Amino acid sequence: MRTLITRARSALLSSFDTELEPFGVTGAQFEVLKTIARNRGESAASLCRALHHDTGSMTRMLDRLQEKGLVSRERGTSDRRVVFLRLTHAGEKLIPKIRPALRRALRRHLAGFTADEIESLKRYLGRLIANGERRDAGTR
Repeated sequence: MRTLITRARSALLSSFDTELEPFGVTGAQFEVLKTIARNRGESAASLCRALHHDTGSMTRMLDRLQEKGLVSRERGTSDRRVVFLRLTHAGEKLIPKIRPALRRALRRHLAGFTADEIESLKRYLGRLIANGERRDAGTR
């Protein structure tokens, strides 16, 4: 089961990377952009926790996104160790342009699925996530 989930994730990410190539970002970079857009004032540390990245790889990814002019970093005023992330104007404009490309990739992977099967898949994945979150919350 674990192998199937890992392979499905890898296949989706590979397709996302291919679709996003014309935009100059990877699927992982888009996930960072999308998370920053959703959570205004996201800190680099909370982004690492949310996306399960280590601080070193996140720093490199943020460096690349900043070099591309999509993200800016701002030091906290009360605690200079905290770095808040913001989308630049270019980053904000890029997100809606990317979404159709991601939908195309997802449609390719769901080809041949009925609407009921897609709804079932969503429910199963939602339960899988919820079970993990309940377990994780209970062990803290």
